[in-house]
Amino acid sequence: MVNYEVVDYTLKPVEGDDQVELVIHASDGSRWEYGIPFSRSTGRYMFEEIDVLEMDFGEDFSAQLTAELDALVAKLVG
Repeated sequence: MVNYEVVDYTLKPVEGDDQVELVIHASDGSRWEYGIPFSRSTGRYMFEEIDVLEMDFGEDFSAQLTAELDALVAKLVG
């Protein structure tokens, strides 16, 4: 069940760190912030909260976000 709608979000690398910043602005006025660490040697990242985002914002948003995160991390380690 979707609880909120995404008004906007940003996904960008954290300068000087092996981390990606995710900031989501939700329809209820709340702001969600995450730091997502990744490995430059393997290209792997850990973002266990994606399941929570899927429950709160829906499967379409979580799939889109995962694809964008995969592409960004691949670019950063490539």
